[in-house]
Amino acid sequence: MNTDTTRPRLPRTAALTPGRGDQPRLLIDAPAGSAEIYLHGAHLTAWTPRGSKPVIFTSRRAVFDGAAAIRGGVPLCMPWFGAGVSGSRRPSHGWGRISPWQLRSVQSRPDGGVHALLALERDGIAALYAVDVGQELALTLSLRRTGGAHVEEPVEAALHTYLAVGDVTAVELMGLDGATYLDKVTGRGDQVQRGPLRITGQTDRVYASGAAVTLTDPAYGRRVRVTGVRAANTVVWNPWSAGAASLSDMDDDEFASMLCVESALVGENAVRLAPGESMSLGTRIAVESL
Repeated sequence: MNTDTTRPRLPRTAALTPGRGDQPRLLIDAPAGSAEIYLHGAHLTAWTPRGSKPVIFTSRRAVFDGAAAIRGGVPLCMPWFGAGVSGSRRPSHGWGRISPWQLRSVQSRPDGGVHALLALERDGIAALYAVDVGQELALTLSLRRTGGAHVEEPVEAALHTYLAVGDVTAVELMGLDGATYLDKVTGRGDQVQRGPLRITGQTDRVYASGAAVTLTDPAYGRRVRVTGVRAANTVVWNPWSAGAASLSDMDDDEFASMLCVESALVGENAVRLAPGESMSLGTRIAVESL
């Protein structure tokens, strides 16, 4: 799909311009907040509520070539997560984050924010992605089965949000107490979270909980609240120093500046969609000072 063929009318608070790697991006600078969205992957790479620090982390070494997934921001993992329920799907995390999306519309909102709508249709899946930028960030991904060769495969989705933090070793994630999780580092399932989550090493957990979580970040003097919408899972990921060193598109020290807190529908919560059926997943992110 050629993303340059459709240029919707833009409000004064938005501009469609070449970004890094000469890739097309939507820049939003509205009274309530600013953001950057690349059409490659419909990938939001920045969001800053007016008067606040940036909330979204994107790596200094992220690749912007229109082919590779962008490291950081909010990758759209769809229509499968990782290698999928079968364990054999490729590419990792699906094709949503590495496909060119079409910018359908951009509109100003009465509250000083901006609403952007992007679309993609591929391999029997029609996707719509709504991004609402303001003092809060609201992301809504809708997937409809149109047919295709993999109708029998359940559909997974995750809004793989990289949150910017002052020091990941000092943050505390509340809201998962008592939830069971799969620890993908050790391969052990049916683990139970006890109390707040603190990051002390490589972390890759899929929680069987879609409850709202709050990240307390003393280094930045703020709390970030992540509220899943129709999400049955929360994924928490940090590569730690060894993992970051193995990633060519992430500096070794950047693990300390980010934590992924993802609203998701994955694994046992994957959705089987017959042709014509649809599903929706969202996340809302809000910030307050400590």
